[in-house]
Amino acid sequence: MAALSALPARLDRFLLASFTHPCFNAAMSDEMPPPSDETPVREPVFHPRAFEAVPVIFLVSVMVLIQAFVSFVGSRGEYIIYRDYAFFSTRFWQGEDLSALVTHALLHGGWAHLSMNMIALFALGTFCWKRMGTVNFFAFMAITAASGAIAFALIRPGETGPLVGASGAIFGLLAAFKYIQFAHIAGKGVDVRRDAIFFLVQITVLNFVLGLATGGMMAWEAHFGGLAIGWFITPWMMKKR
Repeated sequence: MAALSALPARLDRFLLASFTHPCFNAAMSDEMPPPSDETPVREPVFHPRAFEAVPVIFLVSVMVLIQAFVSFVGSRGEYIIYRDYAFFSTRFWQGEDLSALVTHALLHGGWAHLSMNMIALFALGTFCWKRMGTVNFFAFMAITAASGAIAFALIRPGETGPLVGASGAIFGLLAAFKYIQFAHIAGKGVDVRRDAIFFLVQITVLNFVLGLATGGMMAWEAHFGGLAIGWFITPWMMKKR
C-alpha cells in the first residue's frame, strides 16, 4: 500500500524530469519557434508538404503492397504468410520467431484495418519524422512495434491467435506527438503534468474498454505497450542539433 500511495508522486517526478530532458531540449531549441502573441495559423493534417516525408510514404507503400499481395494469394497463401510473419505469444515464450516482434506490424487483418492505420501513420508519422530524422524514426517504429507485441505476450501469454497490425507503433507515434506538444507548452512555464497523466490514463482506459467490447479482437495490450514505450523513448529519439 505504501508503494501504491507513492506512485502519483513518482509519476509526477518522472514527467517533470522527462519534460526537461537535455536530449529533448537540445532538439526543441531550434525546432519550435518562440512563443508569439499572434494567433497561430492552422494547417491541415494532410498538408502538401507532408509528402516530403519519404520514409513515411515508403512505409505506407510497403504495407499497402503487402496487403495487396496477401489479398492476391488467397486464403491458403494468407495462412502461410500469417503463420510465418505474424506474432504469436506462445512462440515468443518458446524463444521462436523473434523477428515477428517487428514483421507483424507490416501485416494487417484486411483493407479496413490497414486503411485506419495508414491514415494515422501518415498524419502522426510525418510530424514525428520531421523531429526525429529518418534513422531515429525507423528505430522508433521498430521499438514501439516490438514493445506492443511484448506487452501483448505478457498480458496474454497463452494466446494462440496471431497478432498483426502496426497499431502498437501507431500508438507510439501518438505518444510522441502528445509528448512533444506537452513539452513545448511546459517550455513556456506551464505545468502540464496533470494533463499528461490524464491523457495517458484516458487512452489506456479507452483501449481497455474497447478491447473488452470487441471480445479481445482489438489488441489493446499492444496499443498500451507502444504508447508507454513511445512516451518513454521520445526524448532520446529527437534529432540532435
